Amino acid sequence: MIDLATTLQNPGVRPLRLFPLTDPAHWIAILDEQGRELACIEDPATLDAGQRSALEAALAKRHFVPVIRRIVAITRATDGHDWRVETDRGASTFRTETDESIQTLGGGRIVIIDKLGTRYLLPDVAQLDRDSRRKLERYY
Repeated sequence: MIDLATTLQNPGVRPLRLFPLTDPAHWIAILDEQGRELACIEDPATLDAGQRSALEAALAKRHFVPVIRRIVAITRATDGHDWRVETDRGASTFRTETDESIQTLGGGRIVIIDKLGTRYLLPDVAQLDRDSRRKLERYY
């Protein structure tokens, strides 16, 4: 096994969750500058505390998936839909280009990919407030 704490300090080396939405706690690849796999970690919980801490810090820098808590508005635009939402990281606005920008994951979960490639997660549509669900249902 490689020394993750040292390896992840290299600016060209990066961790990659292989199943970021369906199983984010397992299967993490460590890639070099050319995208070649240096290591694959099935379960980070089996790492010692120092290695696990280094991996979690590197993943936190790389992954940004805001969780939508409330939908304020969805409006049609000439090239997609404009969204105003409240997330676990504050208010946000973004544009989706096509209906394929919204993907169901099962279990009531939805991922929305904006025009810039940022992913937003709706962890459970049923847990949204009634007004947010109505806005979502109107367009999707």
